[in-house]
Amino acid sequence: MEAGFWLSVTLACLLGAMSPGLSLAVIVNVSLSQGRVAGLVAATTHGVAIGLYAFLTASGLVAVLSRYEFAFDVLRIAGCLYLIWMALKLIFAKSDSSDDLVTDSSRSKWLAARDGFLIALVNPKIIIFFTALFSQFVSIDSQLWEKSLMALIAGGVDALWYMFMAVVISHSGSLIRYQQSARWLNKAFGFLLLLIVAGFIFQITIPGL
Repeated sequence: MEAGFWLSVTLACLLGAMSPGLSLAVIVNVSLSQGRVAGLVAATTHGVAIGLYAFLTASGLVAVLSRYEFAFDVLRIAGCLYLIWMALKLIFAKSDSSDDLVTDSSRSKWLAARDGFLIALVNPKIIIFFTALFSQFVSIDSQLWEKSLMALIAGGVDALWYMFMAVVISHSGSLIRYQQSARWLNKAFGFLLLLIVAGFIFQITIPGL
């Protein structure tokens, strides 16, 4: 394959990562609430999940799964339930939650790693994106190393983009402003998640919406 082909794959993955959405909102929230290190950890695990999705899509496994509508919908509903849980936790967080911020603790890093990975794993739009994207680049003759390289590019580009966002967002001024208004920002982020979940549920219950 020519260099132009791999450049096209890289640019497509970058544009996908740069598009605003649920993942960006989560990385922003983690970076502001838990600090730069946590944001970088979340960005890394998000990239790992994206790479996994990309490999499964390139291998045709996601396409096979999508044919079984019931199983596919169960996964999407499970993702929605996780997002609802995350939203409610933010909305009903105690008012002095900003005092509990522990930027560099191992617990903070673990929670950031979990949220970064799971938010990519349960986002139904990512499945649709990679199914549409890789259908343009993968053929029946594609070799395993080609599919693996595509997955590495997708995961690497995604992780690097969100790491960049975490660094930009988590400078000291932003952290101070967040701590001063953490209660209301968390509630706003929680309601935003609920709105996004509502859109996902409509897509599940009303095909073709």
